[in-house]
Amino acid sequence: MNVNLIDQSRKLSSVASKLRQNFELWNYREVLLPAMEEARPELDKGTKFSDGENFYLIKPDITSQILTKLEDGKEYKLFYLSEVLNGGTSGDWQFGVEYVGGNSRFMIVEILNGIITALESLGIREFFVDIGSRKVWENITEEIPEVRKKVFNALHHRSFDLIDEVELPETKREEIWQLFNYRGQNPEYDRLNSILRTVDDERIFADFGTVRGLPYYDDLTFEIYSPEVGAPLGGGGEYSFGEADSCGFAFHLTNLLEIYSDNGKEDRRKISGESEEDFRRARRLVEKGIPVEVGQCK
Repeated sequence: MNVNLIDQSRKLSSVASKLRQNFELWNYREVLLPAMEEARPELDKGTKFSDGENFYLIKPDITSQILTKLEDGKEYKLFYLSEVLNGGTSGDWQFGVEYVGGNSRFMIVEILNGIITALESLGIREFFVDIGSRKVWENITEEIPEVRKKVFNALHHRSFDLIDEVELPETKREEIWQLFNYRGQNPEYDRLNSILRTVDDERIFADFGTVRGLPYYDDLTFEIYSPEVGAPLGGGGEYSFGEADSCGFAFHLTNLLEIYSDNGKEDRRKISGESEEDFRRARRLVEKGIPVEVGQCK
């Protein structure tokens, strides 16, 4: 047996258990999805293969996969745990949340609060959520549609150097520069300002340099960081499902594990397991929701 695999699985299981409990408290329900889907344009990522007749995707992007299963006109509050592949044989373990068909402002406020309580349930309190807006960038590039694609490409790469390569009036370049570097809690974008006030947490920021690249995002997108990790803990944003507003995000569990402190010790009632009465006692405790350790289990 691979000891490192078992140890990592134990930690992943511990994190997933706490995240499940958190979002169940927020009234979300787990959705279980097939590992393989027939390839079609609405599915993102995944590893493609063919059986000689049809093409399939193994472990595609979960948001796009979930949306192919839902009925229009209904409200859904879902979470999932899955590995996601991106063309290879190993992928990224994700814990994600999708809220489909609710009020747009309410959904993102609830999800941001869910992220805060989720990380705190893992003992992680030093983190930041940066929120950007696609619509703000669409508005600022409305007068320069011929270079809008290049501006968004620079945003996705977090590289202003790519914007410097674009021919722009100096006033527009300065306006883009100011927006690209804005990070604060009192943005001029009223909708985002209202959300920040409602969430009311010093770790949540407007950051207009944050624009995620997946094609289904509409306006607000966000990324979750910790100064202790060199890569995002997760990210998400708003999207549309049919006529319905929706919002979702995913934690990257491998990155979370880098700062999750788990000493491996659990508060379990120890029982020798040497008699029928011991097992009857263990069963009664488990029925009451009390963890047990019977016999020589380690």
